[in-house]
Amino acid sequence: MGTPEPMQGSSTPREVLLMQQSKLLGLLFVIPMLMLSTSAHAFNINGTYTSENGEFVLTVTQSSDWNGTFSGTYFTQFTPVGPLSIPVSGTFHFVNNPNGELTPLALTFSAVMRPDAGWPYALVDAWSGILMKPGYISATGVRTFLPAGGTGVMSSLGTHTLN
Repeated sequence: MGTPEPMQGSSTPREVLLMQQSKLLGLLFVIPMLMLSTSAHAFNINGTYTSENGEFVLTVTQSSDWNGTFSGTYFTQFTPVGPLSIPVSGTFHFVNNPNGELTPLALTFSAVMRPDAGWPYALVDAWSGILMKPGYISATGVRTFLPAGGTGVMSSLGTHTLN
């Protein structure tokens, strides 16, 4: 008697081995992707960041490392119209750090105030910086202030550490 013929619908030992190898290769691809997605997506930058002089406060209430966006509120102590609390939005960007850490990362955010009642002015504060580690931002800011019918003023807000 020779090797029995496989029954219709059953697999030969070689086909079974090839299917097992294929599943193993699939797992070798899927497992690292799952590790990357679960580790990267456990990161957020939510928190309150206050400049060393107390003049600027960034409060991040929502952040998504999926698309690198965040939002919250921004408080600035000194403006031509007095202290302001303004909605803020921003983005952050991971880089390939050699130690495998997610920080440092680049970030930018801006806050825009233009009162609805007659549009008397527009004030824009824009910041660019680096989140060195969770809870610690080093950033440089600029401001544009444009009163209605007046001359705009652009100024540096300086470089600050917010933590």
